[in-house]
Amino acid sequence: MGGSSSLLDGGHMSFPTDQQQQIQLELEGLKRTLEWTEIQREQLLDRLDLLRLENARLQDRVEELVRQIEGLKQQQPLF
Repeated sequence: MGGSSSLLDGGHMSFPTDQQQQIQLELEGLKRTLEWTEIQREQLLDRLDLLRLENARLQDRVEELVRQIEGLKQQQPLF
């Protein structure tokens, strides 16, 4: 009858409690880190979208200024 109590707590399959707690803590820590990196990823993707819009705006402005310069060059008399 002495062996039946060890079967109730899982027998030889059970981890020592401190090791189990350590694994649980590590798992929770990794889950938090994963959540944080997901949030960071979303923020970086948002930032990337904003930078792409800004880049497109700047490219349009550059093209507009180049056209203005070309127009001014054509108006100047050629020496």
